[in-house]
Amino acid sequence: MPAESTAFFDWVSNRSSKQPQSLGRTAHATVEALRPHLTRDDDVLDYGCGTGDLTIAVAEQVSAVHALDTSAGMLDVATSRANRRGVDNITFAHSSVFDESHRPGAFTVVTAFNILHYLEDIPEASRRINDLLTPGGLFISSTACLAERRSLLGMLAGLLTRLQILPDTHFLKKSELEALIASGGFEIAETKDLSRLPDRFIVAKKTQ
Repeated sequence: MPAESTAFFDWVSNRSSKQPQSLGRTAHATVEALRPHLTRDDDVLDYGCGTGDLTIAVAEQVSAVHALDTSAGMLDVATSRANRRGVDNITFAHSSVFDESHRPGAFTVVTAFNILHYLEDIPEASRRINDLLTPGGLFISSTACLAERRSLLGMLAGLLTRLQILPDTHFLKKSELEALIASGGFEIAETKDLSRLPDRFIVAKKTQ
């Protein structure tokens, strides 16, 4: 992720650290959509863990979570929240999926919440995630598809992106996002809209 994006998320993390921890409606919907796809045996890589709220929810259902973020501020908030909840099966790292320390085939599930539309090259990330998964492993994501409908939020995001207040953002349609993920060697197994935006929930299975 570009340096300017990391700086933006460091700024967001400073504001988040001053707010009480709570899951919004879309995050609750994400947690419920996740449940059927996670088991107590799963070893999960969470790409772009942010403030850790969804990371913690995943950790409560699996064996272990390896949480990555390129924002040191976000990692500080996420670590603090996990400690307050007494969740001890998460390891946090200032890293990305492209770090060579992550071994191919090391994870049964990779999650990526609210990050794909900020990536410079989604197909490249999809291929790398595929490489990190065990055969038949799952890539589970939720992504704002801002090109699906005109909304005040979408127009505001477009304006703030052009003003370079927000990091560069892909305005994606649902079908486009699914094709970009599938190009990494995945079969789309399940899709669901989590909000009217829509936030698109996708479960993709490694096939190659």
